[in-house]
Amino acid sequence: MNVYCVVDSKNKRWMVIQRRKDGSVDFNRTWANYKAGFGDLSGEFWLGNEHIYQLTKDKPRQLRIDMEMFNGTKRYALYSEFKISSESEKYKLHLAGYTGDAGDCLLTACYGYGHVHSGQSFSTFDRDNDRDSNCCACVFVGGWWFNDCFNAYLNGKYFKEKDSMPYGKGINWFKINEWSTSLKFVQMSMR
Repeated sequence: MNVYCVVDSKNKRWMVIQRRKDGSVDFNRTWANYKAGFGDLSGEFWLGNEHIYQLTKDKPRQLRIDMEMFNGTKRYALYSEFKISSESEKYKLHLAGYTGDAGDCLLTACYGYGHVHSGQSFSTFDRDNDRDSNCCACVFVGGWWFNDCFNAYLNGKYFKEKDSMPYGKGINWFKINEWSTSLKFVQMSMR
């Protein structure tokens, strides 16, 4: 398996598992696509749920999410424990220990509703595992650890700065963009 790694300002090495930066890759994919991975390691991609499971099954890793808005504002979220369960458990997300300046939108209901993502199974349009009466992956066109539906959604449709975006349909982290605009850049990395 080929991977893309980055080194942070403290000389720590991180393996990138997801990147969005220009909309060149469609993230509205099947369960099989999200399982295997897709995209271009030098551009936009998803490493693959099976790969992520294999890399986190023996011990939790750290997860870092770097985000940037179109106005140049950058934020990050760091979770001290990150792993996903096997496919038989629907690649369920497990997180603990938030720090960062983005605000936690995966462990807590960051705007007062119960959209906690940790503990949720992965969903795609052809494998609806969320808790909503509708298919969140169908409505918001992409795979994610939806609850009913989300506080954070980093696999949404990519919208450029001048694009007209339907409310909540882009790349979202509620404490940064409140679903009104899409993020310009997001990268999920683990170590």
